[in-house]
Amino acid sequence: MRAVSPARFLALGLLALGLAAGGCDHKERSTANPAAEAWTVADGAMTKRMSQLRDRQKVLAGRAAVLAVPEGTEDATLASVITDVQGQLAAIDAACNAAEGALNQARTDATAALATPDRIAAARQVSAGAAAFETAAKAADGVMNGVEPRIVTGEQIMKRLLAQLAAAVAQLQRLAAEGGTADFSDIDFQVGSAEFDFTHPASKATLERLVKFGSSCPELRFALTGFTSKEGVAARNKALSEARAEAVKAYLVGQGVPAAAIERTAGLGSATTLVDEPDPGTPAEAAMPPAQLDLIRRKNRRVNVEVITPCPATPTAAAPTQVPPGPPPTPPAVERPIAPTGPGAQR
Repeated sequence: MRAVSPARFLALGLLALGLAAGGCDHKERSTANPAAEAWTVADGAMTKRMSQLRDRQKVLAGRAAVLAVPEGTEDATLASVITDVQGQLAAIDAACNAAEGALNQARTDATAALATPDRIAAARQVSAGAAAFETAAKAADGVMNGVEPRIVTGEQIMKRLLAQLAAAVAQLQRLAAEGGTADFSDIDFQVGSAEFDFTHPASKATLERLVKFGSSCPELRFALTGFTSKEGVAARNKALSEARAEAVKAYLVGQGVPAAAIERTAGLGSATTLVDEPDPGTPAEAAMPPAQLDLIRRKNRRVNVEVITPCPATPTAAAPTQVPPGPPPTPPAVERPIAPTGPGAQR
């Protein structure tokens, strides 16, 4: 037999209440109270419905509690989602409390009505209480239906940011093991200075990942090269980029990376850009949207890591030593029969 949903169960109960109310217009044919029986059905359905509302509220609150901007990242949309969802949790609680209040009121009114001899009035009161609860329950579901998509959005953004963090860690692990070069544009500096700017969380997080990279193994050797955007005077940019590479080295050494691991630092200014950047004062620069231009310049202000000596490969387990085969065994001597001699011997 197919299970009956709580909403369907409640509807059946209300139908029974209607039949009970109509039947009371005629002479009673039995001592049974149809309104009381219908209330028993309706109360069970409403209790189950209320339990489901509270369970859903608990699940949504648990998912909302996990939402957070991962350390070392930033995302304005995720931060907005978290603020919005946290504010809506109070609305969910208020709506569920209202549904629970309607359920309690329905029980109070039904108990009082069923205690009177007027079965018609009792049936109508029970039906009204059940309908009021269902209205409140639907309102609570509506509030939760509005919040859940925001939680899903937050979960998706978190998943993307965590994947980016995992990819950044994996990149440095490969760099240490296999060698090569990598550019890091997330390390921010104060304007025109070699002082770090930790306004953006990614800046310090990138430096911390480079600390772990620099401590990957005793054999690792690498170089740091600074670059700038095209803003400013070329000669000053070159000196600034070298000072920033030195600043990164000082930070890594200060956090425990062996100084010997960093074989050299250099600064190339804006000699080589990572992304095409219009020259300052040109029509191309004037025509580019400011936000796009700023993003390009942020990418070009970077520190390059070049691995000179990667970590040695992890030695594999030595194969069991095989004893070289010796000379083949000497076959046993074969005794030849002695030829007969004397008279009659065959020759």
